[in-house]
Amino acid sequence: MNKTILITFLLLFFFSISFGQQKDTIYGKVKSVREQLNFLDKDRQNMKLFSTEGDYGHYGFSSARFTKSRFHNWWYNTPFVHYSNYYKEFNKKGKPTSEIWFYKDGDTVTTYKYKYDKKDNLIQEKDIFEINDYTCRNYTYDYKNKIRSTIYYASDDPNLYSYTAYVRDSVSNLIEIKRFDEDGELASWKYKYDSKNRKVSKSIHKPYVYIKKGRSTTSRRDSIGLDKICEKYFYDNNNNLLETHYYNYDSSDNLPSKLSRKVKNIHRNGLLEKVVNIRDTINSYREYKYNEQNRKIKETVISTKYPDNNRSSEYFYDKKGNIIKLIYTEKNKPVVVEFKYKFDKQNNWTKQIKSVNGEKLFVWTREIEYYE
Repeated sequence: MNKTILITFLLLFFFSISFGQQKDTIYGKVKSVREQLNFLDKDRQNMKLFSTEGDYGHYGFSSARFTKSRFHNWWYNTPFVHYSNYYKEFNKKGKPTSEIWFYKDGDTVTTYKYKYDKKDNLIQEKDIFEINDYTCRNYTYDYKNKIRSTIYYASDDPNLYSYTAYVRDSVSNLIEIKRFDEDGELASWKYKYDSKNRKVSKSIHKPYVYIKKGRSTTSRRDSIGLDKICEKYFYDNNNNLLETHYYNYDSSDNLPSKLSRKVKNIHRNGLLEKVVNIRDTINSYREYKYNEQNRKIKETVISTKYPDNNRSSEYFYDKKGNIIKLIYTEKNKPVVVEFKYKFDKQNNWTKQIKSVNGEKLFVWTREIEYYE
């Protein structure tokens, strides 16, 4: 697989919608979790686009949430893996209080610290790189425990900050996200809802207008500003999302947005059966099949423009709903991926072994400490 095709594949996979993905719920009163991926073959490591990339691949380590989501997606849905290595502590209410991420050699990537109010709302998230080098995000809430605002700053220059305000209607629908920095108001997001409180549109609001003089264009702050539509949403009578329309908007003019593509969803018996991407013509689509327990058993991806990216995935489960086998087919070449589990007395898995075409390659371990 050459670099261009691989990059296209990564983008198609990463931005795909994953339905029926295995949940890694941890049962019991958990005090701490230590998770780590180990490699049984030194020559077959985690996915990288280029050999010069670090332990966390092409995107690097951007956040714990992103890294976990990416790891889970690739672990259960492909023959490949991304890297994961962290330790996390929880209070007696099940809220995380600290989290440390590591490189393969054991050095620390970053440390997170979390604080909560009396209602268990997260009020501070601190991302610590070194003792005096960190970023901090503080949260406030309304009387319904909905986020009202956040403020974000870095230790190296706390006078440079970003402030975000969340505006809601009388039934707590989020209708605007307003953003500010030390220089004033930035672009914000606006949302509209129908009579059933379903989100029907998303727009970008800019607190300035554009003035064209000859061949040059300048911007000027304006009390009214400029709204441009970004997305529109359409539903059926069962509140299933039927279509999403995406719009292109030029950030340097006052002209309205232009429709760029559509995504159509086809549902059957309450389950998503097909997703069609349309840009002038059908560019790609995904089809899903489910078993009697509504677990996804097959996903087929067809790209009309890039047929080399066509692929299918078949899933097999044990009685508990754990994925035990994946048949991943690309370019008519099937790869058989098998998963074996080890569980503790709380019925939480503590080890998974991932084999590819009969060869054991990856071990995902999870050490769980419980409150008594």
